[in-house]
Amino acid sequence: MIHRHLFKSFILSVALTSTMFAQDNSQKTLKEAYSGTFLIGTSNDMRGLSDAELMNVKTHYDINTPENCMKPQPIHPYENRYNFETPDAMIKWSEENGLKTWGHTLVWHSQTPSWFFQAVNPEVEENEERPRGPRGNWDPNAPRLSPAERWKNSIQGDMATREVALERLKDHIMTVAGRYKGKVIGWDVVNESIEDGGDGTTENLRDWSWYKIVGPDVLNLAFKWAHEADPDAQLYYNDYNIEQGAVENKGKHASSLLLLKRLIDEGAPITGVGIQGHWHLDTNLADVEKAIENYAALGLRVAITELDVTATGNNSGAFGVNQGDRSIPAENYQKQAEVYKELFEIFKRHADVIDRVTFWGISDTRSWRRGQDALLFTGDLTPKPAFKAVVEAGTN
Repeated sequence: MIHRHLFKSFILSVALTSTMFAQDNSQKTLKEAYSGTFLIGTSNDMRGLSDAELMNVKTHYDINTPENCMKPQPIHPYENRYNFETPDAMIKWSEENGLKTWGHTLVWHSQTPSWFFQAVNPEVEENEERPRGPRGNWDPNAPRLSPAERWKNSIQGDMATREVALERLKDHIMTVAGRYKGKVIGWDVVNESIEDGGDGTTENLRDWSWYKIVGPDVLNLAFKWAHEADPDAQLYYNDYNIEQGAVENKGKHASSLLLLKRLIDEGAPITGVGIQGHWHLDTNLADVEKAIENYAALGLRVAITELDVTATGNNSGAFGVNQGDRSIPAENYQKQAEVYKELFEIFKRHADVIDRVTFWGISDTRSWRRGQDALLFTGDLTPKPAFKAVVEAGTN
């Protein structure tokens, strides 16, 4: 009689083979299709994944980006406490399974605990429960506060001085980037500094969080400290929608060029720029290609860092977007495949400056765009038409 463990392994192997290659007779994996061109990545924290999902990551990708566990709030919730358990485990798994790791992210206006900005922070015992938000009398009809107002309201007591906030940020960067020196190949040092909107005549930095309490030079200092912590790491600025307006040199793209030129002129040790790539069926692909060309002209490397293409609705990289019709017609998946194929043809044309392309999630259900079916695999890891299109773009 066949041993139960061997039988289970056999069934898993058959299931994985049939799902991964059901629509691709060449049996190329994603990383095989782009071997020698650029790295192919995915994002996850390696927690709660099934054996099939772990095998999918190991089979198709060269590099992992932590989706959440290295962001400031999860990794450094209190001034006197760091949480390294999850990122340590993720990096260990990646090393054992032949994947590199990319660090994400050191400086961000979102998912950053308010203690960074408060003049005085209480000491926290190791076993103290994390504080929770208010409950009970929340009024759904109350006016919605702006992000700047919510940030200001989160500060308890007096606001920290610029000097105190910078001291805390430096400690955070030196500790986190220093701990993973040699274990990650690079960092998204600063994430999403540019506000939405704007006419492209200024950097249009956000007017709250680090940009309120410190100012524009927080970017320069962050890159400087990250380089000191890990001199061999690649250091990137990362943002969404920064390709928009590239053909006409306007809007958020024009603002990104002003920001990046300033960092370069002021000697920030910046390696490249990450275009997040949260796109949809009607994304202007000419802007995508022109943006890559414009960043390369500055002498910067380029990465596509958080790629997904929604099969319904629109998206911008910001929260609260139109989710579209949840009953997605079959033709949308074909259109999605065409968009993915055109994108990867663009990426291949610029492979001399593109180092990696990372999908933001593993499957349609392991995605922050769940419900918009934005990735290459269904929730049960069946390859979609988009998978075949991406592999074909890599092998043609």
